Amino acid sequence: MRVRGVLLAALSTILLVAGASAQTGGDGAAGPWQVTLFGGGWNAITVPYVYRTPSAPPAEVGFGNAPMFGLAVGANASPLLGVELSWSQTNPAQQFTGSPPTPIRTVIMNIFELDSLWYFHRGTFQAYGTLGLGGSSTGSSFGGTNFTVAVGLGVKAFLSPHFAVRADVKWDNSYGNLGRSTDPAFCDSAGCYFYRGSWYSSLPVTAGLTYAF
Repeated sequence: MRVRGVLLAALSTILLVAGASAQTGGDGAAGPWQVTLFGGGWNAITVPYVYRTPSAPPAEVGFGNAPMFGLAVGANASPLLGVELSWSQTNPAQQFTGSPPTPIRTVIMNIFELDSLWYFHRGTFQAYGTLGLGGSSTGSSFGGTNFTVAVGLGVKAFLSPHFAVRADVKWDNSYGNLGRSTDPAFCDSAGCYFYRGSWYSSLPVTAGLTYAF
């Protein structure tokens, strides 16, 4: 499975990075490894689907905003670069767009990313940019796993050599093209959901606690 292969490659990359940097933990941190627990909000930006049935005109279907939580494990490769593997989960509603939106169902979305953290400044206060690749999965019944590109900004503020508070804003762009526009992403008992375009995007905003060792 392609996502499993990506995750195995990500773990190998983090282990190599940690080994290369084990003797220098980076300014402000007790060691190269960092584990972060985080929570926040997952915010939909664009509408991914068009819903088509034999008896009604096409209707746009998007995701609602929802809380999210997750875990990130990574290591610093140098004073300028960190590598991080993250998992997060959110439960947005799939809904017909409108004012107000009409909910259809709630889905579980799991997001896996391998991110690079590019530090602008190191010390007890660390600002960085994020660039990553991964996958966003709503399960095989509701569209499967889509390739995702993530860019963002974040900050860490170390309260001690071991503990830091952290905040991140990311723009996640997911590839929703199945290869042929006539192929549905998934179907239910009344009709089928088709991607409106090749990409759809979201804006996760999170904060968390980091442990460095």
